[in-house]
Amino acid sequence: MLGFSKDKPIVGVVHLLPLPGSPRFESMESVKERALNDAKDMIQNGVDGLIIENYGDKPFKKTVSKMTVSALSAVCSKVKDRFDVPIGLNVLRNDWKSALSISHTLDLDFVRINVYSGCYGTPSGYIEGEAGEIQRFREKFDMETFIMADIDVKHAKSIYPEDIKTAALDATERGMADGLIVTGDRTGRAVDLEDLKAARENVNVPIFAGSGVDDQNVIDVLRNSDGIIVGTYLKEDGITSNRVSPERVKNLVKKVEEIRT
Repeated sequence: MLGFSKDKPIVGVVHLLPLPGSPRFESMESVKERALNDAKDMIQNGVDGLIIENYGDKPFKKTVSKMTVSALSAVCSKVKDRFDVPIGLNVLRNDWKSALSISHTLDLDFVRINVYSGCYGTPSGYIEGEAGEIQRFREKFDMETFIMADIDVKHAKSIYPEDIKTAALDATERGMADGLIVTGDRTGRAVDLEDLKAARENVNVPIFAGSGVDDQNVIDVLRNSDGIIVGTYLKEDGITSNRVSPERVKNLVKKVEEIRT
């Protein structure tokens, strides 16, 4: 699945510092240095793959500038050259075209698309899912990039009321997503286990938990999912904007090994 060598893979989030054009941007050197150091501390201590996010580009826009695309490409290229693991990309807030373009050009493994189907109200405004356009764009350029689609995504409220089962079916049967991500309501907030179960029991694609995984809930989460995307818990003091803590990575990996054996 997605090129991972182990069952129940751990995908660590590389939260980038602000990129050029964003408030509080400092330098590309600092962006690259933090990204490479965080990636190293995760991979060397047992994380199975990475996903890169322009997390520092707050407040988020629906789509990003050409400057952001250029900067993301430069960082992703550095990380890919350094680490031989599956690597994904999420371009916040919902710039799927940039994510797929960068990933296809650099031969990354997957993209995360926060609003893939349905329609959501978000702090960045209303965002409509564009599964039809996404799949046609992928077909046009013969892309093999795996699409991981959020359902009932964090920091958003659906204006097309549906339960998690229906959202999962719509994203896969009608939307043709390759895999799904279930989250809590905010970054760092735990996923509802019942939501995970409902999604996993009703579709035949990989289901990942995408927020709030920690050393206390990871075993229960993985019993009801196929993998995890984790960022906040792996940081020093559990603060999303901090550097990665090697000890926290080791602790989480140790817990995951319990369920793999």
